Amino acid sequence: MTVQLENTIRKAKTIATFFIAWNIAFFIMALILKNTIASDTVGTLLFRAGFYAIAGFILLFLLKQMSRGKRSGWLRLSIITILAPLGVVAFIIFTPHLPVWFDVGQVGSALMLTAIATLILKRDIKQHFPKAAKAAKR
Repeated sequence: MTVQLENTIRKAKTIATFFIAWNIAFFIMALILKNTIASDTVGTLLFRAGFYAIAGFILLFLLKQMSRGKRSGWLRLSIITILAPLGVVAFIIFTPHLPVWFDVGQVGSALMLTAIATLILKRDIKQHFPKAAKAAKR
């Protein structure tokens, strides 16, 4: 593993760890504020924040796979970090009844995922995870 790849994975792990803490904080905030939120909304808030916190551990697992040189880890992480922020935007658009503070939390999560995507999708990083046919030619 090159120093550049190692540094990129380290930065992405830092962001993923913050992503977990961020979403745990919003989960706790939803628990604390549940009496001030519409009862039909509380479950959605808790589920989303909890799901994202758990998803952060999946991000860390995929980064571990990347550090072992596994293309599948890089590919899955690439897909997640591209599609999940789009899902967050759709979620915010189609659920306008949620509190603004929660939308801010979701946007923060989407920005962190986008930051990871920009780190791992650089050409210099992508070249470490060639398709099987290209890897065989090397």
